[in-house]
Amino acid sequence: MNKTIYVVTVLLAILFVAVTSCDEYETYEQKRDFERSQISSFVNNPTMGEITGKKINVITETEFLKDTVTDLSKNEFVLFEDGVYMQIVRRGCGSILKNGEAATVLCRFKEYNINTGELSVRNDSAYYGHQYYDKFDVTNSSGTLTGVFCIEGGEYQSMLCHQYGNHLVPDGILEPLKYIKLGRPTNAGEEIAKVRLIVPDDQSHTPNDINYMCAYYYEITYERGI
Repeated sequence: MNKTIYVVTVLLAILFVAVTSCDEYETYEQKRDFERSQISSFVNNPTMGEITGKKINVITETEFLKDTVTDLSKNEFVLFEDGVYMQIVRRGCGSILKNGEAATVLCRFKEYNINTGELSVRNDSAYYGHQYYDKFDVTNSSGTLTGVFCIEGGEYQSMLCHQYGNHLVPDGILEPLKYIKLGRPTNAGEEIAKVRLIVPDDQSHTPNDINYMCAYYYEITYERGI
């Protein structure tokens, strides 16, 4: 009798492990659905940064490409086909990155985790680190942007790289460089570019990594490096 109970217990344990494994296999889709629902909730009721409490009005990529403007008075964000939302706060001085052009970019930002509602990392304050910007090299190849964080003194010059261990610049952060001007103020009244972004997992630091899947909200500036 005891032997029978033991065998049944072992079989139940094996069945439990198998079911748990199946659940873990399905977790990716569950997390992806959760991420989408969190983004949708945030769009309808922003709870972070400078747009807290201001409902986001989403415009299509087709609408945006007519003039590449997002109306700040309406709190407009364009939704791109890759799932990135963008609002241009300031287009900036200088010029848009041309086809075949490479440049160094200095970014200052606040990054919020949309899933948790917390401020994840920032580099716009000395309190949060010794750097005042993230520095990366970007290249425009026929409209495809690639970026790599710069190394100086043997270390990547990036709070994002230190935070997430990825030396490649997330695609979502590169996307605005197709539409904003990259420059350095030289005359009175000139300002560097600023955007707000909602970046889904597959356009962020660790795309499709089931252990780190979440969306981020950014307030970020772009300046041409020397």
